[in-house]
Order: sequence, then C-alpha cells, then structure tokens
Amino acid sequence: MRRGSLLRLVVGLFFSIAAVVLIAKTVTLADTLESVRRGNPLVLVPAVGLYFAGVTVRSLRWRVLLVHHAVKPALLFRSLIIGFTVNDLLPARLGELARILILYHRAGVPAGISFASILAERVLDGLVVTGFVVIGLLVVPGSEWLRYLASVAGILFVLLALGLGAAATVPAPFRRVGVAVAALSPGRWRERLTRLVETTLDGLGALTEWRTAATALGLSMVVWTIEAAMYLVIMVGFSVQIGWIAAVMATGVANLATLVPSSPGYIGTFDVALEQTLVGAFGVASADALTVAVVIHLTLVVPIVLLGLIYIWQEGFTLTGLSQVTSHRGAVASSRSDDSAVPRYSSE
Repeated sequence: MRRGSLLRLVVGLFFSIAAVVLIAKTVTLADTLESVRRGNPLVLVPAVGLYFAGVTVRSLRWRVLLVHHAVKPALLFRSLIIGFTVNDLLPARLGELARILILYHRAGVPAGISFASILAERVLDGLVVTGFVVIGLLVVPGSEWLRYLASVAGILFVLLALGLGAAATVPAPFRRVGVAVAALSPGRWRERLTRLVETTLDGLGALTEWRTAATALGLSMVVWTIEAAMYLVIMVGFSVQIGWIAAVMATGVANLATLVPSSPGYIGTFDVALEQTLVGAFGVASADALTVAVVIHLTLVVPIVLLGLIYIWQEGFTLTGLSQVTSHRGAVASSRSDDSAVPRYSSE
C-alpha cells in the first residue's frame, strides 16, 4: 500500500473511531437494545426496495450524463453496484475507479468521459443533499453546527458547480492548465495525463446541453427523494415518527458526513451525524436515534455489498485485485486508443 493510501486509511480510521467513541458516551447498550426490540423489521423489505429503486434512477442519470456514448442501463446499474460495494469494503474510494474500468472494458468508454460523468454526479448530489439540509433548517431551527454545515457545503458545491460549468462551456483555459500540469510528469505519464485532461473536458461538454443538465439535475432530485423516503420508512418502523422533514434533513446531513475521512463504509461518521441530527433538531431519544441510524446504515450497505460481491465475481474482479488498483493510477488516463494502459481484471 502506498504511503498516501496508508495515510488516508489512518486518518479515516481515526475519524471513525472518534465518532464511535462519541456515540458510546451518549447512548447505553441496554437502551439501544430496547429500542431495537420495539422496532418492526418488516419495514426493511420496502426500505431495501426503495434503495434499489434509487440506484436504478442513478443508472438512468448516468446514462443521461454519458449522452454521446451508448451504454446499456443494465451495465450502468451493475457498475454502480460494484462501485458502491468497493467503496464500502476498501479504502480510498476505489469504487469510482472500478466503475471507470468496467465501462472502459465493457463499453469502450474513454476513462476521461466516465471520470467527467462521475464528477458531475458528485456535484449534483452535493447540491441536492445540501438543499435538503437547508429545507430542514427553514422548517425546524437547527443547532449551530447544522447551520455551519449547510453554509460550508452550500458554498463548496456552488463553487464546484460553477467550476464544472466553466470547464464545460469554456474548456480552452482549463485544457491549457491541465496540459501544462501533465507536462510536469515523466515519460508515459505525461501522455496519459494529457489524454485524461482532454477526454475529461470532452465529457464535461455534455453539460452544455441544457436538456442534459436539467434532466440530470431532475433525476438527482428523484434519487435523493427516494432515499429520503427510505429513511422515513425505517424511522416510522422503529418508533421515530417525526415526519417527512426529519427524513429529508437526516438524509442531507448523513450523506454530507460521508465527505469526512472515515473507514470503508463510512462507519461511525455517517451514524453519529444522523444520530445527532435526530437528537438535536427533533428531540429524539438518543437510543432511538442511534437505532435508526444503524438500521439505515445497514440497509444502505448490506444488500448492496451482497449483490456487489456477486457482480464482482462475475466480472472477474477480486477484492485483493481491486485493492491493488491504487498502484495503477495510469489507468484513469487511458482511452480506447491505448488499451495496454489499463490493467486487466484480476482473476487471482
């Protein structure tokens, strides 16, 4: 494991452990078990169904962002599931690189094009979930940290959106800067990084078509509304009946918390953010809030990982092989004209 990857892993583990310690100081095991006992596990059936419906809409959004490349939605769905699984099990968010590799090998999509679409996804997601937090704060007075979170996230994602828009509409200066930076790299890396800059800017060009941008934004809203509905179903099933606004705000805060470095699967950081939101903004008992947070987290992770492991096996990946992808960063600079630059799937 490279030094940078090891550092990210250590920092992530630190934040996850700190979050778990914080939870342990505020909630007793006995109260949490009692809260779990009162819950209705049958609500997990519609909750899981809602989450997979959201993933389906995500695959349709990805298809929209790849407007100039004919990729079947079924392949995009499979790639998303694999990407989520890798992010849940391995550090350094390798799931995004796995998605890029799959589309390159299975559909011939240049890596920069996929990379651009993933960048657009992340910014759209950030705008929508930040909007969810703002909506919640307009209805329910939140704590100071929630207002600070909404302000910082809002500024961050608006700036990122403006940056992507500028790169899409006026790519020339971004291309010059990117090529100049790539020129600082040695040998074959220079060529690959230059190609990555060019194909990424080509991919961002899809955002200049207003129908594409508007449709992608609309589908992003649908994705997160479905996920908020999943939160609401679980909250009601586990005796936290505090309404739709609580589910909307909780969805926004919990997902913004995944930006904080953490262990694979966002253990601790996701849970403490969700638990503290329900307690601080809505007066939910700590044990009930923690139960809801953990159940939601497991619902987001377990079904996806189970299906994802099947897909990974079918694609010829192994988790060991995927963990070694960090040593092949040149893969993201590949294109259809340089097949040898991309590491093949490992069957070891």
